[in-house]
Amino acid sequence: MSQGVAVKIGVPPVNRLFSVHYIGNVIPFTADFPARKDRRTMYGVHIVLFWLSFAAYGAEAGLQLGGISPKSPYRSALFGGLLIHGLFLAVRWMLSGHAPMAGLFESLTVFSFCSAFSAFLLCGTKETMTAWKILSVLVVLPQAGAALIDKRLTPLYPALDTPWFATHVGLSFLGYGLFAAGLALSWSYLRNGGDELYRAAGRSALYGFSAFSAGMVCGGIWAFYAWGSYWIWTPKEIWSVVLWVYFAALTHLKFLPVGGGWPGWGKRLEMKATAAGYFVMLATFLGVSLLLRSSHSF
Repeated sequence: MSQGVAVKIGVPPVNRLFSVHYIGNVIPFTADFPARKDRRTMYGVHIVLFWLSFAAYGAEAGLQLGGISPKSPYRSALFGGLLIHGLFLAVRWMLSGHAPMAGLFESLTVFSFCSAFSAFLLCGTKETMTAWKILSVLVVLPQAGAALIDKRLTPLYPALDTPWFATHVGLSFLGYGLFAAGLALSWSYLRNGGDELYRAAGRSALYGFSAFSAGMVCGGIWAFYAWGSYWIWTPKEIWSVVLWVYFAALTHLKFLPVGGGWPGWGKRLEMKATAAGYFVMLATFLGVSLLLRSSHSF
């Protein structure tokens, strides 16, 4: 039987299985937690799934760095890790009752999942799979970070308990994962050349920008329902605008003729800008959330 837990102002409840994560000021509310006896086994299983996906991602990164590549994307440790990781997220969603995107642990592991997913969206051919060496490392690093963090289930702050929040965060992370693929593809192009790598890197910027833009729209709708305003000028929102303008400019500069409107602009400079966009994204995702206080702070 579920048990209501009263939350006093400024005093989160102590629970071995659940921790409470707040964004903004703490307010009193009642959270219903599932009975521990009924969920303890499933909780343990889903933690095992997390470690298995981490091991698979690590194996893929190790093989790639050792010069061993799979013959097919779907016969790889990365694909196995992606399936296990997806099952882990589904079970965690079922256990917590909300999309697993609250708090630093869930943010990092979803970022890792979306980065892995981008490999199968953009890097599925023989030429583009040369980007897997870099991309596999970009997949395992956030999962490694998540492995070091408290993994207890996190009930949502009431303002986040809406489908608009899940859609906003999910689309944003999909964009982040596509930007990770953009770094890997542009790096491979700068080292090896190839029109297919160039086109795939261009698609990563366009698709990532589109997903992130849709996420911003959903975030504005969520903010209106949560706080009565579509936009609040906090550090996170400001850096989101910086990231959006960066990739908006990048996707439009692609249409400039080589040596035309912008002297020196060409494919190699475009690929360098695509790679740099990943670090602008990291500043927006982790830099602001960890170093500055805002409604998006961890």
